[in-house]
Amino acid sequence: MHEGYEHAKRFPRTLTVRGTGRLAAKPDLIQVSVALNTRDKEYSAAMERAAAMQAALRDALKPLGFEREELKTLSLNVNAEYESVRDERNQYRQVFAGYVCRHDLQLEFGYDTKLLSEVLSAVSACVAEPELRIGFTVKDREPLADELLRLASENARKKAAVLAAASGVSLGELLRVDYSEGASSFFSPTVYAESAGGALKRNMAVDMDVEARDIELCEDVTFVWRID
Repeated sequence: MHEGYEHAKRFPRTLTVRGTGRLAAKPDLIQVSVALNTRDKEYSAAMERAAAMQAALRDALKPLGFEREELKTLSLNVNAEYESVRDERNQYRQVFAGYVCRHDLQLEFGYDTKLLSEVLSAVSACVAEPELRIGFTVKDREPLADELLRLASENARKKAAVLAAASGVSLGELLRVDYSEGASSFFSPTVYAESAGGALKRNMAVDMDVEARDIELCEDVTFVWRID
């Protein structure tokens, strides 16, 4: 009797349930990412051209009410570029072609499709063949993340209660909670991407009538209960 009790204490019967929290949210923030690409034989010239393009873009956005610091740098990369050419022996060799500077910038503002159209028009007016991406997300993610966890917990406890009742056991102490953060994407599945040389040409007026889809959020949390 004593041995059986000690064994049950050390190795309790358990019920493991995965709870799922699901939530739909309306996007309230637009992110416009723009890639500026410049090439030149000289490193300093490539960098100067990149800086000039960035300044022109900031100047174009200023009449729309954006301050200089609102256009954020995401990344700045400079790489040497080579091309294959045939030599006098008809063999290919790598020849230095110049420096390529890629400057990725991002602008954020509240969900306003009219302003989005004006931003895209401003970009097309000052950047030849821009490369851009538009995403729709939410400003404040923490309340949504908290609600997802609450819903996952509620869902797990409901499942556990049903399973315990159907199995003729009762739920005891909650022994463990397993959760891996970062499973949810806080972006709408509605995405607009334009590669260099695409449809957004220089000085082109852009009229965007976009209704972004809701952001579908989901989180899973695993709970382990003792059962009696």
